[in-house]
Amino acid sequence: MKTLFGWMVILISGCFLVAWVILPFIASAQEVQSIKPEELKKLIESKADILVVDNQPKGAYDMEHIPGAVNFPWAPQIKVPVNLPRNKMLILYCACSHEEDSTDVAEKLMREFGYNNIKVLEGGWLRWVELGYPIEKK
Repeated sequence: MKTLFGWMVILISGCFLVAWVILPFIASAQEVQSIKPEELKKLIESKADILVVDNQPKGAYDMEHIPGAVNFPWAPQIKVPVNLPRNKMLILYCACSHEEDSTDVAEKLMREFGYNNIKVLEGGWLRWVELGYPIEKK
């Protein structure tokens, strides 16, 4: 009887561990979603309530960027307070070959600052330019 009780305590303790420690961690680990350049172009043309966020260095942003985009630093350089709206979908892009920088920024914004309406532009800046889509020069 004591052995059965001991096993029940271990089993119940394990369930509490999963319910209170492990599951919230899994639930909070969101995967970064992506958006195709064609979809972003349509959203911009329809004047959707989005904010395009350029994660390139300021010098690159100052030369050219997607129309209406704001410049926002790479993940290690993000400082509090974060001045990005929470009531709009944020579309992040960079000039990396596999969206590494914008994905890092998206993950940090979600994990550390509670943002949850974020997408990363597939192919980033390079794909946008390759498709001949509009750019803004300063």
